[in-house]
Parts: sequence; C-alpha cells; structure tokens
Amino acid sequence: MSTITTVLVLSLLVEITTEIIKSSFPFIKDFRTQFVSMILGVIISFATSTGVFSALDIKISIPALDFFITGLIISRGSNIVHDLIKKINANFI
Repeated sequence: MSTITTVLVLSLLVEITTEIIKSSFPFIKDFRTQFVSMILGVIISFATSTGVFSALDIKISIPALDFFITGLIISRGSNIVHDLIKKINANFI
C-alpha cells in the first residue's frame, strides 16, 4: 500500500474513532473534538511511522516532524486528505 493510501485510510480511522469517542463522552465537542482528533492523528502517525514528506521524497532532517505534520493532516479527516491528494497529483502530473 502506498503511503498516500495509508494516510487516507488512517485519516478515515481517526475520523471514525473520534466520532466514537464523541458519542461516548458527550462533554467532548467543539475545540475538544479537534484536540482529540489531533492527538489520535499524531499518535497513529508515529505508531505507524507514516510520513507525507518521505512519501513525496522530500528530505527532512527530523523524521519526528514528518510524523507530527502527517498526524495533523490525518486528524483533519478523510475529505481534507482526499482534497490534498488531488492537489498534489495536479501539481506533479
């Protein structure tokens, strides 16, 4: 599976997990929802060593920064990741 596909799948999983957490804990809403999503995205990105920069062959001297930024992208959900992939493909093709 390519890294871009992995990011899309992980973002979908974060989106689903965030919704489950929101429904289990009603006090989690608004900015708390975004915070939970960001934490989940970053944790999953680090746990799976998934990085967008490395997938695009962009050299970065701090791999943790790659995972952190990828985690933030993942936390935005599958729609934003899909839009990002379309933009990247349009620029590289």
